[in-house]
Amino acid sequence: MKLVTMLFRSILLQVCVLSACAVLQAQADMVDYPTMKKDLAVFEGVVDTTIRQNLPGNFTLLSSTKGTYLPEFGALFSLEVNLTQLRAITPFDQRPYTQKELDEASSLMVKRLATLKEVLVKVTGEYGASLQQLRADQNLVIVMHIFNPASTGNKSFPSQVILKVKRSLINQYRENRLSLGDFTRQMEIVQF
Repeated sequence: MKLVTMLFRSILLQVCVLSACAVLQAQADMVDYPTMKKDLAVFEGVVDTTIRQNLPGNFTLLSSTKGTYLPEFGALFSLEVNLTQLRAITPFDQRPYTQKELDEASSLMVKRLATLKEVLVKVTGEYGASLQQLRADQNLVIVMHIFNPASTGNKSFPSQVILKVKRSLINQYRENRLSLGDFTRQMEIVQF
C-alpha cells in the first residue's frame, strides 16, 4: 500500500510540474496586442521618417509603411518606394525618352537602392529593439516594393527587396556584440 501511495504521489507531482510548465510557456507566448500595435506604429514612423530624410525628392515614399505581427513568425513591414522619376509622357508631350534620360534614371536608381538598403539595415539594428514583444527567435522583416518605371531601358531592376533578421541578432547588435558590418552580413537580404 505504501508503494502505491508513493507511486501515486510521484505521478501527481509530475502532473503538477508539467501543468506549471505548460502555464509558464503559455504566458511566455502571450502577446499584449495593444502594446504590439503601438510598437508597430512607432517602427512604421521611424522607417517613413528615415526614408524621407535620406532619399529626398517628390513621391519617394509611395505608400506609408504598414506593419503587422504574425504569431510565431514576428513583425512584417511593407512599403512602396519610387527611386527615380522620369518625365511624364503625356498627350501634350509624347517624345520618347532619350538614352541620356534612361541612363541617368538607371544610375540614380542604383545609387538610391544602395542607400535605401544601407539606411534600413541601420534602422533595423538601432530601432528594431523597440518591438519589445518580439521573442529572440522571432523575425523582423521589411519588404520594400520598388516602383520601377517600365521604360527604364533594357536594364533590369528588382521589384522587391526583403530584409529579414532575428530579434536575437538585433539584441546582439544593440549590446555591441556585433558590428554593423557583421550585423549586415548575418541579415538575410533578398532582392528580385
